[in-house]
Amino acid sequence: MSKETKIREKKKPLFIEAISMIVVLLALVIYSVKLDISIIPAMMIAIVWSMVIAYRCGYGWNDIMAPVYEREKGVVEVFFIILLIGAFISTMMFSGTIPVIIYYLINVISPSLMIVLSFLLTAIVSVIIGTSWGTAGTVGVIMLAIAQSMGVPLPIVAGAVASGSHVGQLCSPMADTSNVAASFADVDTMTMIKRMAYYTLPVIGIATVLYAVLGFMNGSGSGDMASAQLIHQEIGSVFNTNVLVILPMVLVFILTFMKKPIVMTLGITSLLGIVFGMIFNGFSFGEGLNALYSGFTVAGSAGIAEEGFSDIFLNLCNRGGATSMVSPAIIVIVASMYGTILMEIKALDVIAETVFSKVKSRVLLSTSAVVLAGLIVSLTSSSFLAGMMPKDLFLKKFEEEGMDSMDLVSAALSASTQYLTCIPWCDTAIFLAGISGVSTLAALPYNFFGWGCSAMVIILSIFGIGYKNGTRMFKLESQKVID
Repeated sequence: MSKETKIREKKKPLFIEAISMIVVLLALVIYSVKLDISIIPAMMIAIVWSMVIAYRCGYGWNDIMAPVYEREKGVVEVFFIILLIGAFISTMMFSGTIPVIIYYLINVISPSLMIVLSFLLTAIVSVIIGTSWGTAGTVGVIMLAIAQSMGVPLPIVAGAVASGSHVGQLCSPMADTSNVAASFADVDTMTMIKRMAYYTLPVIGIATVLYAVLGFMNGSGSGDMASAQLIHQEIGSVFNTNVLVILPMVLVFILTFMKKPIVMTLGITSLLGIVFGMIFNGFSFGEGLNALYSGFTVAGSAGIAEEGFSDIFLNLCNRGGATSMVSPAIIVIVASMYGTILMEIKALDVIAETVFSKVKSRVLLSTSAVVLAGLIVSLTSSSFLAGMMPKDLFLKKFEEEGMDSMDLVSAALSASTQYLTCIPWCDTAIFLAGISGVSTLAALPYNFFGWGCSAMVIILSIFGIGYKNGTRMFKLESQKVID
C-alpha cells in the first residue's frame, strides 16, 4: 500500500511575517554598515529568514528554488557586466586611455568646477544617448579620475555622477524608462517626458546650484593645482601621451550611441585597450591579460618601480580588474534571490494591500506611490515593476481624486528609476560603486537627483502643480490634433 504524498496548502504570509522580512534585512544591513563590513552576510541571513516564513506559508524547497533559478538566468548577464566593468577600467589604464584624457584635461578644468561639471556633462550625455550605465561607464569614469587627481572629494563627485548619468532616464526620448512610462500611461513618449519634467527640471536646477556651491567649497585650494601639475608630469613619465590613445574611449561612445549590447561594448574595448597598451606603451600582452583579470598596477603591469610616485597617482592608476568586482557581482545574485522569494510568496502584495488600502487624497496617494516604488525597487531592482504595481493598486484611487494615469506613473517611475542609484544592493548602485570606488551610502547625501525626484513628487503634490486637477501646463498630443 503506497503512501499518499501530502500536498501542503499555500497561503499568503501574515502582515507581521511579511513586514518582518523587510525589517530583518534593513536591521542587518544597517548593522553591517555600522561595522564597515560587507552586506552579503546580512542578505544571506535575510534569505534564510524569508525561507522560514515561506515554509510556514506552505512553500517547499522546490517551490521556492524553481522561480529563483528562473530569475537568476536573467541575472547572469548583469553578473558578467559587473565583472566586465572591472576589466574595462583596468584595460583603459593599461592602454593609457584614462590617464591621457586626464593629462589633457587636468590643466583645463578648474578644481572648483569639477563637481558641477561632473553632474552637467553626465546629464547632457545621458539625455543624448539615453543610457545611464553607458554614460557612467565613460564620462563618469573620466570625471571621477580627474577629480581624484585634483584631490576633489570623491564621494561628492560620485554622487554627482550617479545623479547626472540618470537624468536621461526621465528626460531622454531614447531612454527605455521614458518609453516604458509612456506605454504604462497610454500616452506618447514626449508627453510623458513633459509630465515628468515637473519633477526633473526643478531638481536639475537645484542640484546644479548645490554642486556649484560644493565645488567652490571643496576645490579651490592652491594645493589642488599643485597636485594636478604633479599628476600631469607623472602620467607623462609612465604613459605615451599620443592623442590616438583616446580612441578606445571614443569607440565606447560610438557603440553606446548605436545601442550595441553593453557586454559587447565592454568586451571589445577591453581587448582593444590591451592592444593599445602594447603598441603605445610597450607593455606585454601577458601583463594586459593579467591586468584585465587582477587589475592594473604601475609595478606589475608597467614594470616600473612605484617609489617616487605620489600616492594620488598610484591610487589613480592601480585599480580595476574583474576580481575587484566579484563581491559586487555576488551581491546582485544574493539580492535577486531574496527579492524572488518575497515576490513568490506574495509578501510584497500583503504589505501593499495592508498599508496602502485605505489611502486617499492627492498628497497621500502620490506619497504612497513613491514609497511603494521604493519598496519594490529595493526587493526586485526593477524600476519597471515599480511602475506596474502602483498602477494596479492605485489607478482607480487616483482617478477618484481627479488625477490620471500620467500622474500615477510619473510619480512612481520618477522615484523608482532613481532609487536604483540609492539602494546599496540594487544592480545600478553596485555598478556605480564599482566604477567610483565609493560606497553607495557614502555618495548618497550628494546624489541629489537620486532622492530629489522623490521629494519633488511629494512637494508638488501638496501644491497640485502638474496634476490633471491642478496646474498642468501642456496638452496631450491627441488633444492638439482635435484642436
